[in-house]
This record gives sequence, C-alpha cells and structure tokens, in this order.
Amino acid sequence: MLIQPVCRICWLAFVITVLLSGCGGQGHDRTEVTGMVTLDDKPLPSGLTVKFTPDNPETPIAVGATDSESRYTVYAEQGKIGLSPGRYTVSVELPFADQPGPYTGPPSLANVTIPEHFQTGKSSLIFEAPRDGSRLDIRMTTKD
Repeated sequence: MLIQPVCRICWLAFVITVLLSGCGGQGHDRTEVTGMVTLDDKPLPSGLTVKFTPDNPETPIAVGATDSESRYTVYAEQGKIGLSPGRYTVSVELPFADQPGPYTGPPSLANVTIPEHFQTGKSSLIFEAPRDGSRLDIRMTTKD
C-alpha cells in the first residue's frame, strides 16, 4: 500500500518537470519593448507601424502599432509580446504607403510624413534589445 502513494508522487513530479522544461521555451528569450512615437515633439495619430529589423537574418522581424496616445508595444509573433534580444534597425511606416496611387490608409494618417531617415530601408536608428525589457521612445523631427 505504501508503494502506490510514492508512485503517484513520482508521476506528479515527472509531469511537472515535463511541463516546466519543454513547453514554450521560446517565450523565455523574448524581451518586452514599448515606447512612444512623436514627430517634432507631438504625438501622432494611431495606426503607424514601428518595425524592428534584426541584424541576425534568423531572427524574426518584430512590429508594433501606435495607439491613440502614440504608444506602441512590440510583437515578434502574432499575439506574443516582445522580441529576441539583439541588435535591430528601427523604422516607422505608414500603413499602405507603399501601394501605388493615392494613399488608402487611415484618413487620420493621410497628412503624416515620416522623415526619410526613419523609413524602412533608410533608417539610421539602431536599437540593442536587452534581455530584461526596455523602452524606446522614437522622437522624429522634420529637420535633420
């Protein structure tokens, strides 16, 4: 009779070990990054995309979108907050701005112009994502 409770304890310990060790390990290597995007010290309308392009080609690109208060949170994968620690080039994009013809994105962003040195492929903003989370406020200016 003493063997049965010991087996249950062993089985429970085994199940807990498996659950804690192998499942979702990728979530532990992401770091949360949040911030605010401004242009000439003024908040911008919601809907801008903040893009983190990693130096390491094996690391996924991470993105965030600004809210009504010009704040963003970075997501490396759909529904998963954060990005892998490392070096990133950060850019700001208008949604649908790369489409031919007139701008078809949110009307509130129709008159917003992203300075060239913050645009994807041209950005000079480098961010080193630490392991323990960080804040990156992006202060764009219309003048260099």
